[in-house]
Amino acid sequence: MDTITILTTRRLRLRTWRESDSAAYHEHCNTPEVMKYLGGKMPLRHVRREVRWYMHDHDKHGHTFWALERKRDKALLGFCGIIRVPELDSPMLGLLEIGWRVRRDMWRRGYAHEAASAVINWAEWELPAETLYARIHQDNVASQALARKLAMRRARVMEAKQARLDAELWIFRRSL
Repeated sequence: MDTITILTTRRLRLRTWRESDSAAYHEHCNTPEVMKYLGGKMPLRHVRREVRWYMHDHDKHGHTFWALERKRDKALLGFCGIIRVPELDSPMLGLLEIGWRVRRDMWRRGYAHEAASAVINWAEWELPAETLYARIHQDNVASQALARKLAMRRARVMEAKQARLDAELWIFRRSL
């Protein structure tokens, strides 16, 4: 299946997922370091299910956590985008959530900021008058710093009691 380019920046391309992305995504973005604040590593079958969910979510809403690719070599770096919170038991059900995940060997190069800034610019045009949220683990200082750099402000604390994660999540928000 062909992918659709959603956004481009100077160095990056945000695009729809293809099922063949699952192997690279599992290898690079499902490491102990990357998954430290997300409940730990997942088996490949769960990563495949996650990628299929992103594909379906894009088809349903016109946005999702899109595949993040470096333009010069088409390397899959992770994801960045916006979803409608799908968890039925979440107090954030249906709200817009921005998310990012970048493979460990690409950290501290500005890719997450570059991608998230482009996503916010897109959302300001496509989803005006909405509020954008980010759920960030209480100990994930790097993601908290990125949220602040994106002009998001900490709004509240939420307990995450999921099968793989038992922690406080800090909720950041920004009006579009």
